[in-house]
Amino acid sequence: EAVVWRGPKKNVIINQFLSDVVWGQLDYLIIDTPPGTSDEHISVVENIKSISPDGAVLVTTPQGVSLSNVRREVSFCKKILLPVIGIIENMRGFVCPHCS
Repeated sequence: EAVVWRGPKKNVIINQFLSDVVWGQLDYLIIDTPPGTSDEHISVVENIKSISPDGAVLVTTPQGVSLSNVRREVSFCKKILLPVIGIIENMRGFVCPHCS
């Protein structure tokens, strides 16, 4: 069953998860977020800022909507001074059999 939470509730959960877990020494921390830029992204960045992350790796697909989202994500990262250290293009060779 789907969990439906509004922005403030999601932000509380994100904050609690990132601050209450004892992560120990990490080489990498991968955080999968929804496409685009939203309150979730701001909450994540505010919580990880203290550990001075090396940067963000963004994931996109070749579709126009996804490329538009990743452009906004790059802009978001620039505004918050989080370096983009890579962009992964997923499903590059995939051609949808239903929509070509």
